Amino acid sequence: MKKKITILFFTILFILNSISINAYGIEPDSLMSKSAILMNADNRQILFEKNVNDKMAPASITKIMLLVLISEKMDNNEITLNQEMTVSKTAAGMGGSQVFIEENEVQTVENMLKAICMRSANDASVAMAELMYGSEEGCVKEMNNKASELGMTNTHFANVTGLPDPDHYTTAYDIALMTSELLKYNYVNEYLNTWMDSIYVGKNKDIEQVLVNTNRLINNYQGLLGGKTGYTSEAKYCLSAAARRNDTTLIAVVLGCDDTKIRFGEVQKLLNDGFANYRNFIFHKKGEVITSSPVYLANSETFNVVSKENISFFTNSNCKIDDFNLEYQIDENIKAPLTEDTIVGKLVLSKDNQVLGEYDLYPEKDIEKEKLIKFYLKNVIGEFVK
Repeated sequence: MKKKITILFFTILFILNSISINAYGIEPDSLMSKSAILMNADNRQILFEKNVNDKMAPASITKIMLLVLISEKMDNNEITLNQEMTVSKTAAGMGGSQVFIEENEVQTVENMLKAICMRSANDASVAMAELMYGSEEGCVKEMNNKASELGMTNTHFANVTGLPDPDHYTTAYDIALMTSELLKYNYVNEYLNTWMDSIYVGKNKDIEQVLVNTNRLINNYQGLLGGKTGYTSEAKYCLSAAARRNDTTLIAVVLGCDDTKIRFGEVQKLLNDGFANYRNFIFHKKGEVITSSPVYLANSETFNVVSKENISFFTNSNCKIDDFNLEYQIDENIKAPLTEDTIVGKLVLSKDNQVLGEYDLYPEKDIEKEKLIKFYLKNVIGEFVK
């Protein structure tokens, strides 16, 4: 048996700043980029696509995966911003975009992150790869493992920089996937969204390298979360960027653009179209207390119920919040002990009598079992008082 509690949500406020146009208002042939995608970051729904599975050179967009691995290491406290490293001859000798670090100089993780995120520095990228995995080759192996884990089936990395290599390729779809993964963390957000900064390099730290972010959308796109540019003569101009307005987070990727104006213009065009036509209704956020429920054989009479994921629905902007129905089905006679991973019920999301999704519900924290003698004494005394 389950008890059912039905609650209608009427109170979520959402303001759209754009004028609505027809969904999928952009025709693929109207874009000059060779490949492009617009994706909802929360559920990875594709809103627009053009040649999204064509294997192409990604140039420095490659470094998004490097930043994913760095973020994971920081999340696990394996590296810290003030951690120091000694620059190798290999890292110092990297060509292309660089900050001209020198062999045997000592640098910090934070300075290398600034260099990667803002100048797309190849020397800093290899230095970080060596710090984390001992060599660039070791880091590349982990990048490919992570790509496989994320379902990036048309991707293979040959280096951490994006420098041309016939065995180094990916797709617009796969880039959107790894950009979505990076959005789970916030360790590099500050650097991705900083327009100008500087670091000091050289063994004596007497050379100032002024950093200007290669992503000019920082200054002129509302809600930008960050992004990564790329360019080589083979890849041409590329960009992956994410933006959030209210509760809607979108990712736009364009590859193979003839000039930098096209890549920034087409990413803005895709994002604008998405925000004009779609919205994300978030009913409960991950970890938010949804309700409470009785529990037996525990030190407390009730416990808080949460979801381990956002309970949301992504749809066109013509829907209203009161079009949706949320039904909470909590198990009866729940007994301790419980762990955070114990499923205690589910939430059913529906619209027009059609189920849109079902979400498992969990205790907010572990619930220990009350000692048996204490439990019986409490209940005996309670009955006696009655």
